[in-house]
Amino acid sequence: MFPEIDAVLFDLGGTLVDYPTPSWPVAVGRCLHGAYAYLVRPEHEQPPRVAEVPDPREAGALRGRPAPGTPPAHRVMLALRRVIRSLSGRTLPRMAEACARRLLAASRLYDDAMPTILALEKRGYRMGLVSNTPWGTPEYLWESQVKRFVLEPHFPVRCFSSVVGFRKPDPRIFRAAVEQTGVPAARTLFVGNDPEADIAGARAAGMRTAFIRRRGSPAPRESPAADLTVEILTELLGHLPGPVQHL
Repeated sequence: MFPEIDAVLFDLGGTLVDYPTPSWPVAVGRCLHGAYAYLVRPEHEQPPRVAEVPDPREAGALRGRPAPGTPPAHRVMLALRRVIRSLSGRTLPRMAEACARRLLAASRLYDDAMPTILALEKRGYRMGLVSNTPWGTPEYLWESQVKRFVLEPHFPVRCFSSVVGFRKPDPRIFRAAVEQTGVPAARTLFVGNDPEADIAGARAAGMRTAFIRRRGSPAPRESPAADLTVEILTELLGHLPGPVQHL
């Protein structure tokens, strides 16, 4: 039981949403095909978009300025994005959407995700998402996934690595989420499917942890053991009593 928990943070891909990721050669081939189709085919022949992308001005406003302490590599990446965006207009955002289109379109919410989310919300837990954005993709593609699966109302806190500037297992991305929830790390449970990025990272940030053993989840090796291991998310409900009385 976790009677001392007031907030629950989740990983996105592999924990709440299933992304049937192909092998690297297939993934690269699909990305190149999407980029080529976007560059060569006229607009009316383009496949339907799976994510809305902002124009350059909107993208800059959404991203804002890097926070103090942001790694130099992330600052350089943001600067390059601004340069490319100023030269190419909507090309860069649309290119990213074209490359990731098939992966995003094939995603689905796990059957146990929404029942668990609704039950925890009813019990009063503050909730949030902490997710790495793969392959350097911009956060708005994954925000579109949040909207697609109607997760936005349930997760007011959403920390994506491409915004925060730190990738899991760096504890700083977890601390950024803790700051937004207003709940101390010691009273926060993190739920994820990756022993290193999710469990080791959250533990380093001072959180309690729950490992969801999804099909295809990497096997634990040298990473610190989670406080709890579950086969389905609804098992969490037996370990998280409610309602929560926030101070």
